Amino acid sequence: MVSSFRAVVVGGGCVGAGILYGLAKRGWTDVALLERTQLTAGSTWHAAGLIPSYARSRNVGRMIARSIEIYEGLEAETGQNVGWHKCGQLRIANTRDRLDEYRSYMDVAEVQGVRARIVSPAEAREIWPLLDNNSMLGALYHPDDGHIAPADVTQAMAKGARDLGAKIHLDTEVVGFERMPSGEWRVKTSRGEIVCEHVILATGNYARQTGAMLGLDIPAIPILHQYWITEAVPEIVERKRLGLPEMPILRDEGYEGYLREEGDGLMFGPYERTEQLKLFAENGVPEWFGADLLDEDFDAVSWNWE
Repeated sequence: MVSSFRAVVVGGGCVGAGILYGLAKRGWTDVALLERTQLTAGSTWHAAGLIPSYARSRNVGRMIARSIEIYEGLEAETGQNVGWHKCGQLRIANTRDRLDEYRSYMDVAEVQGVRARIVSPAEAREIWPLLDNNSMLGALYHPDDGHIAPADVTQAMAKGARDLGAKIHLDTEVVGFERMPSGEWRVKTSRGEIVCEHVILATGNYARQTGAMLGLDIPAIPILHQYWITEAVPEIVERKRLGLPEMPILRDEGYEGYLREEGDGLMFGPYERTEQLKLFAENGVPEWFGADLLDEDFDAVSWNWE
């Protein structure tokens, strides 16, 4: 049986749910989301959920600030916990050039309406008491940054969209598209056909595959990235016992990555060097892949750890 909608969003991750929610909030309630398995089962399941405000583009900075505003209102609107940790973000400058970069950014932040300030080495150590760095010249501090649980915020946006009348169809794989003489689209799925005015692709790892169904060669190929979670760190356990706030996400050009609290330990997200980057699903996502972890590759990030 053919269904009809004004717009169809393909992909049930954080981006797809966010688009559906945004359309519904703007009055487009005759919309549907199609997900091949379950919500959050793809790229979103693998995400660390960091929300950094640092951006040179005025529009990107405003978009990030608006995202934080939306996320902070979701829990009250939907009654669902979104796992938002507003712990801030601290970026260490070990060189004069890096500190100059952060100073030049301050004018951009002011135009974007983003709160940020340059802090001294002493204040950086107060903000991040476990920091042992005698070479830093200062740091850039964003107090409103943080991290969010990707699956939780996706489910909350999906609920918000449903509450406004949008439809979500799970276990519904899109297998093809057809442009009709009327200009509308016929979306072919594993559970029948849907006719709509607009198609929005938000398929993450599957972007090239869904794009190819429309004759598009989308230059989007996943790159393998790792993050590591340590065992319990006694100092963090003690901070929690004392009721102290979560430390900000820490970024340091020295190890090219981020470090943040995760449970009683730390999450370390090292960034691989260009020559060590490895592509994934270059010729299509494997049928078995979903909420799966790939094999670790310590050699690719051993220098970050060192």
